[in-house]
Amino acid sequence: MPARKIPAKREKNSTKDRLLRTAISLFSSKGFDGVSVNDIVDQAGVNKRMVYHYFSNKARLYQATLSYAYDGLSEFERETIGDAQTLEDITKRLVRVYFEFPRIHPEFTQLMLWENLHKGQGIRGSKARLTKDSVVSRLAAAIKQDADGVLWRKDLDATQLLITIIGICQVYASHRYTLSQGLHINLASPAVIKRGIANAEHFLLAGMRP
Repeated sequence: MPARKIPAKREKNSTKDRLLRTAISLFSSKGFDGVSVNDIVDQAGVNKRMVYHYFSNKARLYQATLSYAYDGLSEFERETIGDAQTLEDITKRLVRVYFEFPRIHPEFTQLMLWENLHKGQGIRGSKARLTKDSVVSRLAAAIKQDADGVLWRKDLDATQLLITIIGICQVYASHRYTLSQGLHINLASPAVIKRGIANAEHFLLAGMRP
């Protein structure tokens, strides 16, 4: 699966883009409270007034970084699911999304952890709409099409299935350092990731069968 940028829609060298990318790097490593506007503009090499021109204040810039990162994940989900037609194919592709995206963009996992630590206040105050509706709709349509009680359970729920997929996969990123020490393995190594994908597919599909 090829690496993709977060997201591909903006001019990479624009002032606004530099501010966003720098803010993502700093906020993901230090959290909202650990970063000042001066930190961001110094590292981005941008005049301080440009922050207020584009974003009004630090809180709005932080919200923009969250939207920027989550939009990248949404785009990755759409592209990876693509033209998948069956429930099994969509499930396997989603497993790869939630293993691969955190690997390509480790800052996303860090932003997500900070945001959950603060009970989602940043994204809640944003104008952006954080939603998994499109993924849930694709899963729901595949369940309706394929879950006949013979190959797949009839009582499958798209929302619960997505929660389970994300939970099984993203633990490799969200708990990487503690589990790597506790289990004496490197959760970021290609071999462990490859086996993790295979295990996730196996247990998910087995649990989805009657």
